[in-house]
Amino acid sequence: MKYFKYFKFKFSKLYILLIVIFSILSAILNITYPIIIGNLIDKLSLLENNNLISNFIWLGVIFIFLFFSNILLNYYLTSFASKMCRNTRDLIFDKINKLSISNIEKFENGEIINMFSLDIENISNGIIQSISKIISGIFTIIFATYIMLKINVNLTFVLIILSLIMFGISKFIVSHTNNMFSKRAELLANLNSYTEELISGKKTFENFNYMEKSNKNFEKKNSELYKYGYKMQFYSSLTNPSTRFISNLSYVIIAMLGIIYCKASIMTLGNVSTFLIYTNLFTRPFNEITSVFSEIQTAIASAKRIYHFLTIKIDIKKINNTTKLPEKDKYSIEFKNVDFSYTNKSFIQNFNLYIPSGKSIAIVGKTGSGKTTIINLLNRFYEINGGEILIDNINIKNLNINALRKTIGMVLQDTKIFQGTIKDNIAYGRPNASMDEILNAAKLSFANTFIEKLPDGYNTYISNPDMLSEGEVQLLNIARIMLVHPPILILDEATSNIDLLTEDKIKKALLKLTASSTSIIIAHRLSTIKNCDLIVFIENGNIVEKGTHEELINKKGAYYNMYKSQFI
Repeated sequence: MKYFKYFKFKFSKLYILLIVIFSILSAILNITYPIIIGNLIDKLSLLENNNLISNFIWLGVIFIFLFFSNILLNYYLTSFASKMCRNTRDLIFDKINKLSISNIEKFENGEIINMFSLDIENISNGIIQSISKIISGIFTIIFATYIMLKINVNLTFVLIILSLIMFGISKFIVSHTNNMFSKRAELLANLNSYTEELISGKKTFENFNYMEKSNKNFEKKNSELYKYGYKMQFYSSLTNPSTRFISNLSYVIIAMLGIIYCKASIMTLGNVSTFLIYTNLFTRPFNEITSVFSEIQTAIASAKRIYHFLTIKIDIKKINNTTKLPEKDKYSIEFKNVDFSYTNKSFIQNFNLYIPSGKSIAIVGKTGSGKTTIINLLNRFYEINGGEILIDNINIKNLNINALRKTIGMVLQDTKIFQGTIKDNIAYGRPNASMDEILNAAKLSFANTFIEKLPDGYNTYISNPDMLSEGEVQLLNIARIMLVHPPILILDEATSNIDLLTEDKIKKALLKLTASSTSIIIAHRLSTIKNCDLIVFIENGNIVEKGTHEELINKKGAYYNMYKSQFI
C-alpha cells in the first residue's frame, strides 16, 4: 500500500473520516436488525403479542437510516475518488512540466497519456469498489463476532474457522494472479500506445504500404494481451465461487448445529434465526472483498506506474533557481570545454565556442553531427556531463529554467501548433499581446497571406494540425517568434517546408530579427547562411572548421565540399 501513501491531498482526511463514519454506521445498523428479528420470532413462537408493533417500527427506522447512510457513504466515496483522480492528474501534469525532455523520452509513445486516462480510471474504480466494502466489512466482522459470542461461543468458533478457510483460499488465488494483473496492465498500456501511434502515423503507414505489417504487429500485441487477460480473469474468477461455496457450507453447518442446540434447549428458535442472519453478515464481507480483488489489483498496478512516474528524481535547483539574466536586447553565449553523451559512449568532447552579443552564427554539418544537440544543451533540454555554458558570463545551471527559456526563441523544422485559434497560436509566447501586435507579426512572417483566406481568419479554430500544410504551420511558428522578439534567436531549418518565393521574403524579415538579437542558425541549404558573422562546421560533435563564408570557401575544406555539392 506504500504506492497510495504518495497521493496525499488536503481534502483526504475529511473525506476518509466521513467514509469511515458512514461505513461504521452502516455496519452497526446491519448488525442491529437481526437481534430485533430474533426477538420477534421468539415472541411469535411463544404467542406473545406485547411490543410487536414497536419492534416493527424499530425495524423500519433502522432500514430507513441504513438507506440514507448508504447514500451518503456512496456520495462521499465517489467524491473522494473523483477528487483524488483530478488531483492526481494535476500531479502528473506538474511532473511533466518539471521533468527534462531526456526523462520524458524514456517512456513509450502514449504511455504517459495512459496514466491520465486508463490508469487513473483503474484507481478510481478500485477505490469506489473496495474502500466501503473493506471498511464496513471489517467493522461488520468485529461487531458480528461480539454479538455471536454472546449468543453461542461454539457456533462462533465454527464460523470463524470456516471463514479463515475462505480467506486462505482467496489469498492463495490472489497471490498467484498478482503478477498477471501487473503484466496485463503493462500490455494494455503498450497496446494503447501502439494504437495511438497507428492513428497518428496513418498517412506514413499507408504511403509506405505498411498497413499489413502494422496489422500483424497489432494482432500479436492484442493476442498477448488476450492470453494474459484470459488467464487473469479466469483464475481471479475462481475466488468468488470458491468463497461462496464455503459461505453456503457455513450456513448449512450452522443451521444443522443450530437445530441440534434448539432441540437441546441450549438456544431458542429466535437465537438460531439471528445467528443464521449473522452467518450471512459475517461471511458477506469475505465474498464482497474477494469479488473486488480484480479491481483492487488493477488499481494497484496502475498506481505503481503513476507512483514510479511521480517519484522520478528531478533537479530541484533547476526549477527553483531565482537567478535571472539582466534585461537586454541581446546576450553573448559561450560553450566552455563542454562534454556530453546520450549513452556511455562520448559524443561531444571539449566543445568550445564563443558567440559575441548581437552576432549571428551558423552551425552546419552532416546529419547526426551534433547540430541540434548543441541547441538542446543551450536550452537545458539535456544536461551536460562536463564543462559549462555561459550566457553573458552566467552559467546557465545557475539560472531559473523558465527565465532561461524565455530569453531563447526557436523556430524548429518540426515545431508544433496547438488546439485553439490562429490568433492563440501566434500569441503562444505572449498571451497578452494586442491584436495589432499579432497582425504585425503575421505580416512580417507572411502568414497573413493564408490566414486571411481562412473561413474565420485569425479566429479560425485549429482542432487538428492536419488542417494546415507544413508550410503554413511553419509560417505560424515564425510569426510567434516575430511577436516575442527574443534576445537569443535559434533557427533550425526554419524555412525548410516553405516554397522558395515565400522563403525569400521571410529571409528579409528574419534578417531584421537576427540583426537585433544574438542568433544561431542551423541549415542544410548553405545559401541561407552566407551573410552570417561566423560559420561553424562540426563533425561527430566537434568543430572542424570555422570562419566566414568567404574564408571557408577559400580554405577548400569540409564546408567547401558541402557547398560545392549544392551549387557547383
